[in-house]
Amino acid sequence: MLRNALKLVQFVLLLGLFQALVLGQASFEAQVRGVVHDPSGGVIAGAKITITDVGTGISNTATTDDRGSYTFNGLRPARYTVKAEMSGFRPEETKDVVLGVSQHTNIDFSLEVGQVQSSVTVVEAKPTLDTGSAEIGTTISGEYTREMPLYGRSYFGLVFLSGGVTEAAGNGIRDNYPSGTNFVSNGQRNATAEVRFDGAPISAPEQGEGGNSNVYYTPSVEVIQEFKVENNSFSAEYGNNGGTVLNIMMKQGGNRIHGSGWWFGQRDVMDANDFFSNQAGIPKPPHTHNQYGGAISGPIKRNKT
Repeated sequence: MLRNALKLVQFVLLLGLFQALVLGQASFEAQVRGVVHDPSGGVIAGAKITITDVGTGISNTATTDDRGSYTFNGLRPARYTVKAEMSGFRPEETKDVVLGVSQHTNIDFSLEVGQVQSSVTVVEAKPTLDTGSAEIGTTISGEYTREMPLYGRSYFGLVFLSGGVTEAAGNGIRDNYPSGTNFVSNGQRNATAEVRFDGAPISAPEQGEGGNSNVYYTPSVEVIQEFKVENNSFSAEYGNNGGTVLNIMMKQGGNRIHGSGWWFGQRDVMDANDFFSNQAGIPKPPHTHNQYGGAISGPIKRNKT
């Protein structure tokens, strides 16, 4: 009975992962490409390139073409190790390659002639710049979303860290269903941004007036790995917005089990009274607010899922 129950749980989890992959498409994924050279500067065709997700241990391989080029598409934003190998040359490995949401970057290799037993390892890699896209935006890390004292634990307040994003008059900094995504970005009309979670749209045009984008699901900040506010020159694949895309990516599990628990509380004893109420002798109203929960992540199958 226990074995059957475990199989059922695994099936449900895999079904959910499959559905997420189908819906996700490619709107949040990253790309790595580059060229492999020899010591004289010539290109090396047929070199084997391996990219490995540090957290999950999952690897993908590619082979350079006749121009010495390779490309990895559809990479989930994470920390990677990239290795180049070719017979007659010493392998070269670049560690700690951090990819963000929708980031396109180049990693080139220059292999030295030598024995395969020895290798060249680049530990302190230069920051990966987005060299393959002209889009302009701001990436907010998950550590920032979890550690900032956000009112209501809503990540929408951090959207205003992006350049060109301002508050719509009278709407505050929170998303307010069904009013939509209430911020102005680069002069666009407020409440017309497109919001995606792991590539799947979680916003849609309001069915009455049609001028607003309503957000139908707000993930906890504890499960967000990072999100990116893209408000200029982004890809044509984003077609349901008035000029801004908010791309949110969920944390993924790794080979190690991680977990967290939290509780955030507010009490009226810590609140200040309203200026006019205080002037009129009206006491502070009672106020008690609690938010609590937990999260856990880990491997379903080591180095696989």
